[in-house]
Amino acid sequence: MVALTARKHYNCRMGKANVLIVDDEVNILDSLRGILTDEGYDVCTAEDGDGALKVLQEQKCDLVLLDIWLPGRRDGLQTLREIRRRNIGAEVLMISGHGSIDTAVRATKLGAYDFIEKPLSLSDLLEKIEGALRHGRARAGEDTGMADRFDYIAGCPAMLEVRRQTEVVARSAAPALIAGEAGSGKEYTARYIHAQSARRGEPFVKVSCRMLTAASFDRLFGPAHEDPAGPGAHFAGISGTVFLENPHLLDGALQERIVRLVAAGAARGVGFIAAITRKPDGGAPKMAEATHARFAGAVISLPPLRQRGEDIAAFIAHFMHDASEDFGKAGIRLSKSGMARMLAYAWPGNVKELRTVVENMVMAAAGDLLEPADIPFPSDIPAPAAASGGKGHPTQKTLGKSVALCGMGLHSGIKTGVIISPLPPGSGIIFGDISTGRQVRANIDFVESTEYATTLKFGNVAVRTIEHLMATLHIYGITNALLKVGDEVPIMDGSAAELCELIEGAGIVDQNEPMEPLVVKESILIGERDPDKKFIFVEPADRLTVEYRLNYPLPIGRQSAYYDGGGIASFKAEIAPARTFGFVDVMKKLSGKKGFAEGGRFNNFILLDHEKVINTTLRFENEFSRHKVLDLLGDIFLTGRPVRAKITANMTGHTENIAMVRKLRTLIEPGA
Repeated sequence: MVALTARKHYNCRMGKANVLIVDDEVNILDSLRGILTDEGYDVCTAEDGDGALKVLQEQKCDLVLLDIWLPGRRDGLQTLREIRRRNIGAEVLMISGHGSIDTAVRATKLGAYDFIEKPLSLSDLLEKIEGALRHGRARAGEDTGMADRFDYIAGCPAMLEVRRQTEVVARSAAPALIAGEAGSGKEYTARYIHAQSARRGEPFVKVSCRMLTAASFDRLFGPAHEDPAGPGAHFAGISGTVFLENPHLLDGALQERIVRLVAAGAARGVGFIAAITRKPDGGAPKMAEATHARFAGAVISLPPLRQRGEDIAAFIAHFMHDASEDFGKAGIRLSKSGMARMLAYAWPGNVKELRTVVENMVMAAAGDLLEPADIPFPSDIPAPAAASGGKGHPTQKTLGKSVALCGMGLHSGIKTGVIISPLPPGSGIIFGDISTGRQVRANIDFVESTEYATTLKFGNVAVRTIEHLMATLHIYGITNALLKVGDEVPIMDGSAAELCELIEGAGIVDQNEPMEPLVVKESILIGERDPDKKFIFVEPADRLTVEYRLNYPLPIGRQSAYYDGGGIASFKAEIAPARTFGFVDVMKKLSGKKGFAEGGRFNNFILLDHEKVINTTLRFENEFSRHKVLDLLGDIFLTGRPVRAKITANMTGHTENIAMVRKLRTLIEPGA
């Protein structure tokens, strides 16, 4: 879908103020759109952060209602941060049913006007919207352009000349042409020109000509028979700057129409900027003669990154600063050898590739100092090959797309959520705090507590109740993922069933890079091997199997469960649906202990007294022992790799599971 069809695609309506609603829940979008439209607002919607930024670049919005738990490359807080980085003048009202005081404070510090929780009170919502709009009108005289962010990319002589040219072009409504290799910053340069021009308060309309058919061209600019300069023409509704990406790809008839549009736009102050992509050998595609003539008066040539010398270090510093803010990692720096490797790299993808590498490097950083081995150059990733699965060589995997799920924290009692996003090979499983961006690795080194749940902690970030999510990632083979959460992973219905659906909805991508399993070479015993005592016995096997034996007071009694190593199908049917459980007398004791079972509800765990199950019907006769298998499968994945062993557990919990994982790490060598 190309730009300006956004008025149809994003369901905009005319009204007294422009409001953009950003939420991945379609029912929320529909409800809010209906309510605000009835109130007379011009309403647009988007389902993720990138979609929101696309709308904001194409049209002026006065207010953004922005959900925190957004799937995609940017969550709600990162989207807010990017809105402020781009100096977009819209007020932002954060809206979420799954936030916290810390999150609200963080959003306000990042520039949000206010924070409102779901379920929404209509009167409160409308009051806050009007307050935000009044606040926006009060500061309407402030400059909302890109400030002077061109400074950090204009160090070398060639870029100083580019800057001089952009400033000349910005002072004029004349069309301009930007030429450069893929990823060299053509769109950024066009945005800078727009932001420094008299048109900066109007939309910046990006048009990808590669995707532009004759029919979509008509919808965008008006039908072929219409005079774009005539009264009432469709084109008369377009203002600001139109950015044409690779117009040489249009057929001759459409290029002729571009010539007419540029002439009509000049009379109304509409700016046109075209961009063409050069090949690394210097060759450039040719536009039709008349089209080229329209843009030839101002041609800006962008040098490739490999020719920009000291600019590369400035780019690295700038992108590391932005990424550190996004991922809560202040103090991240490159070692001298790491910087030398970055400067020696050819950067075939130019600035776009550099930014991606820096973001991935900072996101996956385990410490403050980044060494050459921490730099994820795309050229270091093996080319796709025939899948090498099987017993000997499992491969790394990630998700096909980002997904989100919201719910209640079992122990914290607060509304929370999780966003699961893909990561490059070698990244591992990383938990990130949704409010601060700070991270902790899913690794045995960072286990802080095993009291009623498994908790990870590193520095100021702690994540609780990770075991069900880790078990699901384990069995689905996900070895690289970023998991953004609040204080605690949501408990959902007490099982991992919804997490399976979430992973399957995202899809699984084989990254064609080996993942060495941990292969047990000798038996391990945690505890005393007595049927009446707690113990875990681990012995060599060609695949992971788990037998769990439980002996609890009635109504549980003696029971056992077995995971046969059958993979996803077996896990999804036999283990994932099993729910967590607790006795009434234990829950009463925990109710006075802050941070434990405060989110327990009748619909998210099994509640028992000493005679019966109180609140539900069991899904399996041995549901309690099956749930213990689920917990163990999650805890054992804190090794960071798949494990090949036969595990027999007797009356154990998270404490013994973690002791087993620590022992595994010291005694097991990776094998083939």
